Amino acid sequence: MSLSPLCQVTGAAKPRALLGKRVTVETGARGGQVPAKAEIGCGSLGGHFETGQEGRAATVDRFQLSDWFESRCTLPRDVPCWPCVAEIPNSAGAVGTTGGTIGIVEAVGVPGYPGVHLAGCPEQVRDSRQEWHERPFLPSTARGDTGQCVQPAGGCTHRPGREIPELPILPEDQLLLQWRVLRGPGPQGPPDGAEARGAGDLPVPSQFPSLEDRTPADPDGGSSLPQQRFQVNINGFLQRQQDNTLHFTVGNEIFDLIPRYFMNVPSRPLWYTVDQAPVLILGGIPEEKSVLLTDTSFKDSFLVELNIDSCWVGSFYCPQAIFTATIYDAIATESTLFIRQNQLVYYFTGSWVRVLANECIKSLCPVHFHSNGSEYIMALTSGKREGYVHFGTITDGHVSFQVLPKHRSVCEGIQVFNCSITWAVFIAGDYILLMLVEIQDPTTRSYFQVVSYDLVSDNLVILYTIPEFIPDARGLEFLMILGTESYTNFTMVPKGMFYNPYNNLLFIWGNFLLQSYNNEDFIYLADFPKDQSIKYLVNSFHGETAIVTETEEIWYLLEGSYRMYRLFPSKAWEVHVSLQVMQQSSFYTRIETMVTLFYEDHQLYQLVYLMNGGQGRLVKRLVPVEQLLMYQQPGNHYLLERRGNHLTLSFTDFCPFTVMHLRDLPDPQIYTRQERYRAHPPRVLEPSGFHDQNSLAVYQGLVYYLLFLHSKYHKPYADPVHDSTWRWWKNKKVDQDYYFYLASNLQSTSNVYIDMASYEKIYDLKAEHELPERIYLDKGTSYGFSIFVTVRGHSLEFQPERVLTTLELRSKVDLGVVLADADCIEVVVNQKVLINRNSVLFWVTIHDKRSCFDQGLSGHHLMKTSVLVKVVGAVGHCFQNTHRGLHMQGNLMIPLLIGCPPGKRLAFDITYTVEYNRLQNKHYFDCVHVDPEMPCFLFRDTFYPFFLIQDLVTGDSGSFQGSYVFKVVGGGPTMDTVIEYSEEEIYRFNSPLDKTNSLIWTTKNTTTTKDLAFNIMTHQSLGIEWLCLENSPCHDTIPHSIFAPEFFFKVLVSNRGVDKSTYCDHQLIFLLHIHGLPLSANRALFILMVSFIVFIGLVTLYIIFCLLLTPMVKACNILRWKINNIITSESYYTYKSSSRIFSGTSGTKSRASSSISSSVSSKVVEGNQEVPEEPSEKQYIT
Repeated sequence: MSLSPLCQVTGAAKPRALLGKRVTVETGARGGQVPAKAEIGCGSLGGHFETGQEGRAATVDRFQLSDWFESRCTLPRDVPCWPCVAEIPNSAGAVGTTGGTIGIVEAVGVPGYPGVHLAGCPEQVRDSRQEWHERPFLPSTARGDTGQCVQPAGGCTHRPGREIPELPILPEDQLLLQWRVLRGPGPQGPPDGAEARGAGDLPVPSQFPSLEDRTPADPDGGSSLPQQRFQVNINGFLQRQQDNTLHFTVGNEIFDLIPRYFMNVPSRPLWYTVDQAPVLILGGIPEEKSVLLTDTSFKDSFLVELNIDSCWVGSFYCPQAIFTATIYDAIATESTLFIRQNQLVYYFTGSWVRVLANECIKSLCPVHFHSNGSEYIMALTSGKREGYVHFGTITDGHVSFQVLPKHRSVCEGIQVFNCSITWAVFIAGDYILLMLVEIQDPTTRSYFQVVSYDLVSDNLVILYTIPEFIPDARGLEFLMILGTESYTNFTMVPKGMFYNPYNNLLFIWGNFLLQSYNNEDFIYLADFPKDQSIKYLVNSFHGETAIVTETEEIWYLLEGSYRMYRLFPSKAWEVHVSLQVMQQSSFYTRIETMVTLFYEDHQLYQLVYLMNGGQGRLVKRLVPVEQLLMYQQPGNHYLLERRGNHLTLSFTDFCPFTVMHLRDLPDPQIYTRQERYRAHPPRVLEPSGFHDQNSLAVYQGLVYYLLFLHSKYHKPYADPVHDSTWRWWKNKKVDQDYYFYLASNLQSTSNVYIDMASYEKIYDLKAEHELPERIYLDKGTSYGFSIFVTVRGHSLEFQPERVLTTLELRSKVDLGVVLADADCIEVVVNQKVLINRNSVLFWVTIHDKRSCFDQGLSGHHLMKTSVLVKVVGAVGHCFQNTHRGLHMQGNLMIPLLIGCPPGKRLAFDITYTVEYNRLQNKHYFDCVHVDPEMPCFLFRDTFYPFFLIQDLVTGDSGSFQGSYVFKVVGGGPTMDTVIEYSEEEIYRFNSPLDKTNSLIWTTKNTTTTKDLAFNIMTHQSLGIEWLCLENSPCHDTIPHSIFAPEFFFKVLVSNRGVDKSTYCDHQLIFLLHIHGLPLSANRALFILMVSFIVFIGLVTLYIIFCLLLTPMVKACNILRWKINNIITSESYYTYKSSSRIFSGTSGTKSRASSSISSSVSSKVVEGNQEVPEEPSEKQYIT
């Protein structure tokens, strides 16, 4: 495979890079940094790929430049953005001799879709090695209402989850690519033995907006265990200046991390849109308008001083006691950054913009999840706007705020004189705003209420009044607050709220912790000490919550349980630190300060500032929750017993089982909705077997074209084979053996061999004995698995185990299930006791109840819920050592997304439609000019359409069995003249109630929609008869040739409101080619008359021609003879005159000549007189 040499692009390492949307790669490889080079063809519009296997050029829409390459092409000014390939700079040699298995690349489309094309302007990208490489900038050019490119964060972005006109998107669609080992020459590794964060060149085209490519890799290539991970950005916050220098667009980088910035500074929460924000920002730097900014989840970070004006807004209505330069609140969304300094709020979309300039903002509240195609943020006011919330909406980089409640303040709504909003939580699925309101009553103490505001109905409701004092739990772990319990003397001081949309769990926190599943009935968790105060909560959204107090203590809570564990400070923490110090770990020192606490991939991490030898540094380190919990158990539960003359130490194990396994797990792809491709690199035919720049360039082009086929597969006409890679090799399989023969004899082009079978879609992925990260459920579908539990006694005493009875087994192991939405899902648990194995087997089946979702587009507006399955008594007590470390058992949190799963689409089954129409109509006539992509159908034949439901994830493709509405929404006599019809025209052309004689088609089916406006079709319908009545657009179509007229109908097929079998709102628009349309009576009569007249005229002309042919020939001959005679006479007289002139020189000769001429002349005259006697005879002879 070679690339078109239009120009060359060479690799060159650069000193900086760009922050923004990210591509994450995990690797365990070790190796040195060796910059790779490649020559890549580029041009004004795109690139050109050539393969020896295909035998011809394969042209793609646009070519993508490599990751850190510096373009030497002259880019045309009318092409402002070019795509780019997300290629990871090599850190292990050309790909590293010591490692670098490229495993699985997972492009997670949390609301995103690979069909959305990106374009990139030349910018830079930053990797996690604190080194910089130039890289094209990748904003999105997704079409919007204005047709303009939004420029947040210095470039264009597209918010996944928003429906783009004329472009289908699957926001939750996922793409996984499986790779093989790439090895090449290079150094063995860094001299200091440090682990390099790259496994080699990863040729992943970055055409996916807001996607994160996850590549677990194994340094030995023997397994697929996830190792390290690093990110490469797709767009961000750096710009190259005219003098070729780089700088942050958000501010100026500070290179000196002074200890006063972090030492003894309180930690602060890290707020961002989950799974969407490409970069994270963290404020709280004392007396500095600076933030920590990272694109690698704080594997490395930058301290940036922001370019903001910092104008103060103090006044009599906007009180401000102390002014400071500190950035207190910082929130990162997908395309925007928000900060608060004093009472000012700024957001960044290319430059810092002050918003709500006339308002006194006391705090910002984050919204952790996007929904409805937008992201949200809330600003709480003080002063003159006390009692209102400024609700911000971020859509495609555009920021807008509205004041809520709309018509009156919260104080007026709950009928109090003076109140203040302390915190706000937005529940996007219900359009509900929950507010923690402090009510100041001059006659009594202030108290707090939870107030709900409905954004749709503009209604305020008081949900709960928080007790004034902390309840007395009297030794219990939790207490249900009913109003009858006793209270302590400690005053409740609420500070904030937190809401988990997956399990509907609402926390109210302060110097206490309350939780509720319905926002009205609360449970008090008594393990949290009354003398502590919570500063912020951190949630993994997979059943785990971490709590940070004002004194920097760390507490841990498993959602669904009521026991809280103090992780730091604790004896378990001291044991852990001691073990780490013994191992000479560099992540722990005696002097350290926690900067923040956050979750990443279900793991709890700390960002810590360490001081060692007078030098300070920021470190991201794992908080080993499972190990800390396990270390706490022996110290709390042991027993010394005297047996004879010595003491015996025994430990009590509170875990009710010895073994817990998940079994009978179904294939995961149908539930995880992850599309997987296998893309093996080409085989290198060099004796060394190492990959070089040419083979990697070939691989890069192959992977890009594979993803190009993936995006182009979304078309209305279904392929005969349900696989996006089918069209790649469908015509080249016959030559596969020939290319293999060339490769076997080392005769392949560029010394690489590409196996056609190495590029395919994977449909048979098997489960790996663990539950999926999330499960998608369609209407009436279910997910089932089994749990195998082996029971044991309550102590670790060395004694033979006895066989328990059935009753004992059932009493020792119980399985509990907690449903977040019992009205929407149900769980059935069946139990089987295995006496001979001291075990119990539980079958768990999760069903959708068909009641909590309407219809939606594939992957859009999914309902979040969850199921918690736990073994009673196992929480916090049961652990298992695995190859991935210590793992907690007995508590399974299963996130569910109810609705239309991503990756399902409706397609026109053209193959079966043609076959069935031929069978029913006893014939099939295609167009004169056959188009294999769009077969024709005859007008006078009954049309029987069939459709497919294609599952792009599992490869299933079956006939659509539901009901649908068939509408003609546009059309034209040619494809270039197809127009869209108005709503009124669509009704007239398709409705059986039409009285204007405008119907295009009809059917014998009698089923209609509720308003009787349109017919309802099914796969068993009696077919469609084409009418094209007098006032329809296809009536009296003028033919453009001698063949019958043709017409292209733009057809809309939708099951919305008429199909009860699925949550999916399937909509398909396609062109239907109909030929053989009849002419109108008037036009047919006119054409007949004109044809008759022309025919009679031609016949008459023929007869006249035949009758006059002979006389005309004779007349022509006579005329020709006369013309010849005249010419001959003129020639003779000319000769005679010339002879007389010559005779004057010789008298004798002249006279002789004269006499001769006279005699000749007389003879000629006599001859001429005789000629007319015989002209006809001579003419006849001629």
